[in-house]
Amino acid sequence: MTRSTPLTQAVDAIRKARAAENAGPEPASMKFVVFEDNGGGYHWTIVTDRDETLVRSASFRSYEDAKEAAGIVHRGASRASFEHGSGNPPLVALPARRNAARDRSDAERWLDEGGSFSSEAVTR
Repeated sequence: MTRSTPLTQAVDAIRKARAAENAGPEPASMKFVVFEDNGGGYHWTIVTDRDETLVRSASFRSYEDAKEAAGIVHRGASRASFEHGSGNPPLVALPARRNAARDRSDAERWLDEGGSFSSEAVTR
């Protein structure tokens, strides 16, 4: 054994300890799920192995559009960086209203099925 052997072993032990600290906890098992909502829009969501929803997308017109968007997120997530958020979050562009005529027909169907509203709610 040479004089440098204990030093080499100590350095190796420190490197292993640092690597273990940086590894972090084992990530939970997750999956992407694409589904249709009650309004006919399609979403992708990330679900854990315990069926906990981590994130849900905005609405897409078709299953294929939602699946394609989920694929983009899936491929890009491994290259995403973490950045410290500032006090002023960026503005989010909200999608335009889908279809006002369909929204009216949904409301009419709700009323036909026994839904009700008060006149106070309408005048507010």
